[in-house]
Amino acid sequence: MTVTPKKAILFAPDWRREGCVGNYRTDRFARWLAEDGYDVVVVCAGLSYGERQHAWGLEIVVRDPLGFHRNTSPGAIDYAPPRKPNRLRRAVVEWVFNPGPPIVWARAAAKFPAVVKATLGAELILSSSPPESAHVGAWMLSRRTGVPLIVDMRDGWLDEPLKRLLRTSALRRWREGRMESRILGEAKAIQVTSDVWKKLLCDRYPAFASKVHVLTNGYPHHTATPQPQPPKLSNGEFVLIHAGRFIQSRSTQCPDLLLEPLLHNLSSMPSSGTIRLIGPLSIDELTIIEPFKPRFATIGWSIECPGSLPRSELMAQLAKADGLLLLSASHAALPSKLFEYIPTGRPLFVVTYEGSATWSVCVSLPQATLIDATLKTTHPNVANQGPFYTKSTFQVPPEFCEQSLAQSFKKLVNSLAENANYD
Repeated sequence: MTVTPKKAILFAPDWRREGCVGNYRTDRFARWLAEDGYDVVVVCAGLSYGERQHAWGLEIVVRDPLGFHRNTSPGAIDYAPPRKPNRLRRAVVEWVFNPGPPIVWARAAAKFPAVVKATLGAELILSSSPPESAHVGAWMLSRRTGVPLIVDMRDGWLDEPLKRLLRTSALRRWREGRMESRILGEAKAIQVTSDVWKKLLCDRYPAFASKVHVLTNGYPHHTATPQPQPPKLSNGEFVLIHAGRFIQSRSTQCPDLLLEPLLHNLSSMPSSGTIRLIGPLSIDELTIIEPFKPRFATIGWSIECPGSLPRSELMAQLAKADGLLLLSASHAALPSKLFEYIPTGRPLFVVTYEGSATWSVCVSLPQATLIDATLKTTHPNVANQGPFYTKSTFQVPPEFCEQSLAQSFKKLVNSLAENANYD
């Protein structure tokens, strides 16, 4: 007797988009589902329709009518140069499309024949945001096919929203709030990435509390065990690294929140070195950083902004750095880079809000120096200990490793499948 494999649909428009950290989470879902005996179908956006076979299953690329998703289609060559950023044009399209321009692709993908055909008979559909339009498209596909939906929220939708309109417009919050409520109400399960996200969501929707689950991000796949580093000579040149963007990731992530307390910390002991802010920094970010260069130079430190690096090269530099810099100007978010930093075993300089999700993780890490982003003061447990990079002990909490997170995810998926069979 032939056993038909289980099937799962991942609705992920940004799959393979360069620089999208959400891809790491989608990759984990695909890998974990395949390990659990599922044929996985990833539905993503690109320049034109195409399909790819992988060891874990099938990738279906649906053309993005607006052309925002580029270089994803199999064999496609993108000759068109990217549009020059235009704030007015962006503001207009944000108002016109609800919950954002990607909704055009999401609606098209939800009714695309190849996608509908692939979804029939599946055990589940999983969508991950941002963008929130991924949930809208996955919800439409779920209603069309009757396949249960799991909503995975990497950030909040109305809670600490990334989008400016949701912070400034009551009308927009009402429109998207109706959409969020309906989708979450019909979802079989909701995943969030921190306990704070869960509290915020359940405070707004108490009736959904039983189906809200926390699944944090985790350490990179095949992470090696960190090794203690020998102390550097007192006259050595130290290297400190911050990876990624600032205000481009979240508007509250202003570089001065990190650089001001860092300057104070480094000036507590004679030393010199280089601060590398690695990533595709915007003109606005570079403008904020520029005045800090002479201030750091007076205490023997230089600031470099080398731009983006290939991921493999970046990870190698993180492991060799004398210290790593993290800014999390959010109460609920757990930055994915935190989970790249921790397994290096390197000292961490963390600026966040006391009591935030990031604070709760880092307060127990002996390698972390914590600064309250509001008060710009050092946590009492780590105060007056000299420059943060002199710390020599570290911990790598096991709850964020691949095996632990995979077990939690598979347990949730299997429980939904059992309940569906029971019904």
